Amino acid sequence: MNNLILPFVSFIITLIITPIIGKYNKNRGMIGVDLHKIEKYEVPEAGGLALILGTLPVLILYYLLTFDTRILMFVFPVATIGLIGYIDDVFNIPQLLKTALCLLGGIPLLFFIDDTTINLIFFKINLGILYYLIVPIGITAASNLTNLLAGFNGEEIGLGFLSTLSLSICMFILKDPQMGFYILTFSLSFLAFLLYNKYPAKIFPGDTGTLIVGAVIASFSIIMHIEVIGVFLLIPQILEFFFKSKRRFGSKKYGPTLVDKEGILHPQKYLSIANILTSNIKLSEKKLVYILWFFGGIFGLISIILTYFLMIN
Repeated sequence: MNNLILPFVSFIITLIITPIIGKYNKNRGMIGVDLHKIEKYEVPEAGGLALILGTLPVLILYYLLTFDTRILMFVFPVATIGLIGYIDDVFNIPQLLKTALCLLGGIPLLFFIDDTTINLIFFKINLGILYYLIVPIGITAASNLTNLLAGFNGEEIGLGFLSTLSLSICMFILKDPQMGFYILTFSLSFLAFLLYNKYPAKIFPGDTGTLIVGAVIASFSIIMHIEVIGVFLLIPQILEFFFKSKRRFGSKKYGPTLVDKEGILHPQKYLSIANILTSNIKLSEKKLVYILWFFGGIFGLISIILTYFLMIN
């Protein structure tokens, strides 16, 4: 199998199996309510299983043909995080336990590390043994961050597509087209899933899908030692974390964003990216997600520019 066709095979498989997974999950009672509509529709959950099945078998088959060990470096973490997400979708495990389990996603990467240096664009730092602690924490943080900036049709998967597409371009800039095609395999899988998840959503990714997005970004960033690029790609999610920290650490609880009969969103009184936007602009869910995608694209572009500086330094 030529590495050029990996992304397209993944796209086709994901496109075909996503509605099948959706129907299967709905029959099993794995459904969520689409809250930001006038009518509260029931939508199949845990659709991220289609992302797993659309990417990992293709990449594992390619590994068996080429024995490129770098494939294992991201397949193991993504598979582990995806499994944890699916278990959470099925059994709704406590947040603290889910976060702790996500640390397991970084452990497979530790067996492949032979360089403990972090490239900070204009200078490098060798962290030594501390790097082995940072890797599982980084995988865990990235996975939970992409799970945090979510909730609107197409939001998290669209951002995941833009981030991984930008990261694949970064790989080509770094003159590693093989890795570029590997991550593009995930990008096109996200794109295929997005066709069903965009407004109005026919399927939700669940934690299975949202956790995978962060795991993919973190794994490739660590493998290529462009951790700082991974951080820039996740800036929207990092901002969301800081905005929501005050509410999460406090005692007052809020419900979801409200929607009126014209489809305009009305935010609750707590800080979040969506609430800041909808507090100042009249936005429907669809338009809000477009703006969030635009921000994601901007940080993707910044990451591409920073990669160029990494290359020349």
